[in-house]
Amino acid sequence: MANVQLPPEVFRMRELLANDPANGQSPTGGWEQAWQQKITPWDAGDVQPALRELLDERWQEVGVPLDSLKDGKALVAGCGRGCDAAFIAQHGIDTLGIDLSPTAVQVARAHLAQTPNAPTNVTFETGNFFEFTPPSGGFDLSFDYTFFCAITPTMRPSWGKRYGEVIRPGGLLICLAFPIDGDREGGPPFSVSEEAYDAALPDFEKIYSEQPTRMAEGRTPGRDRMLVYKRKQ
Repeated sequence: MANVQLPPEVFRMRELLANDPANGQSPTGGWEQAWQQKITPWDAGDVQPALRELLDERWQEVGVPLDSLKDGKALVAGCGRGCDAAFIAQHGIDTLGIDLSPTAVQVARAHLAQTPNAPTNVTFETGNFFEFTPPSGGFDLSFDYTFFCAITPTMRPSWGKRYGEVIRPGGLLICLAFPIDGDREGGPPFSVSEEAYDAALPDFEKIYSEQPTRMAEGRTPGRDRMLVYKRKQ
């Protein structure tokens, strides 16, 4: 899969980040410019089918009752348009979506306001995942997609350490691993592997690993993997 063809929007996005001295890690940096210019090739405009499949059809395979999380809080970092955060909230879990880009947060709030029967237990805030203040006691659930692959591989240990700080012991981290492309050079999105997630999450135990059967339209089979990790006690 090393020869996957990338759309022009991806190259333009990379240019914006390459010209950002903060490597996108500021609310005025490359990611904000991408949202302002509507260069968001990662934005599917809807809930990820693999997440819908996991929560609605395959969650019993995870082995942790979803109802046991409903009194807690969920996090979606790099939430973008917020579809995944709103979907988690529909399952009765108070959900926070954060994004570095103020424009992305505006888009998420507007999208929620225009959604029929939208959940009222989801909020969107501008924030840096590595610096924001989590709720007392930590999050019970988090979903990570197009975030791990967006940061440079050298930041992955910090990514995993941070999840270990914001998720409570026994809490869950859902990762939709993408793109699994072997040794494809460059990014974002940077190629990932299941082993890369494992290595970045020493404070977590992997309790689920399956190939999703439902994928976003146009997605090449085999480039996604649904992983669920449980924070060690």
